[in-house]
Amino acid sequence: MKFRHVLWSLVSAGLATLAQAQPARFPERPITMVVPFGPGGTADIMARILADGFSRQLGGSVVVVNTAGAGGAIGMAQVARARPDGYTLSMTTIGPLVIQPSRRDNTGYQPDGFDYICGTYDVPLLTLVPEQSPYKNYAALVSAAKQASGRFNYGSSGVGTALHISALEQWQHHGVQALHVPYKSTGDMVVPLKNGEIQVFNETPPVAVQHQLRALVALSDKRVPGFEQVPSAKELGLPVRGSVWGGLVAPKGLPAALRQQLEDACRAATDTTLYKARAQAANSPLVWRDGEAFRRFAMAEADKMRRIVETHGLREK
Repeated sequence: MKFRHVLWSLVSAGLATLAQAQPARFPERPITMVVPFGPGGTADIMARILADGFSRQLGGSVVVVNTAGAGGAIGMAQVARARPDGYTLSMTTIGPLVIQPSRRDNTGYQPDGFDYICGTYDVPLLTLVPEQSPYKNYAALVSAAKQASGRFNYGSSGVGTALHISALEQWQHHGVQALHVPYKSTGDMVVPLKNGEIQVFNETPPVAVQHQLRALVALSDKRVPGFEQVPSAKELGLPVRGSVWGGLVAPKGLPAALRQQLEDACRAATDTTLYKARAQAANSPLVWRDGEAFRRFAMAEADKMRRIVETHGLREK
């Protein structure tokens, strides 16, 4: 009996040691997917399209959390400070990820301070007005803006965002004295647009579809799928280009195996028929970049945006 007791003790100790050595199953609790803007914008739309399939691939729940402010910098700073354990991710985009760190020194993060999981979208900006707007084409809008004598207002989701920079370059090109009205998020400026408090803003096809807005020009070289009736900037001789790209990032320092697990889940989720159909319905078809490709792309965009910020004097004093 004594021998059996000793043997059982040894076996129990071995099993306990083995259990401790086994990595915990991931995920064991809900994953937070931070969107650094309020509801209704492109990042929010694309996060919610991805979240369902992503959670199914991982075998756990994903909760989308909107954290707006400072052009997206507040949400990204929170993500940068989080533990690199895979339970805090961000569906982010060009503005908070690479523009805001170029504008100010107090964001608490830099573009190289994240692990890049996957890039999922890259969509051209459209110049949008309300469906009931009297401006039926871009030439009419520009003409009205020039005659407004400083009473022409455009909105954006924050100072230094891609929406702001594209519109700033656009109206400067036309010689229009336009007033920039920043909001915390795209969702916050839809009602002011429809009420006439602002005349126009630049945003992506998903926003145009969701809020039933009229597109007058695509800030791209080619016409946008789903908006074939809308001329491109190249067609109109407008030298301004703008797009909103984004994807998933995580706090720096993820274990390699976990980072790969998240990238694989993102790839599998975006490769489903359901995801592609939902993205296509939102006029934002998949533009896939794996983690390393997404990182290289973001670093190149960061270099470009630093130059643009300096050119337009957008550094925060």
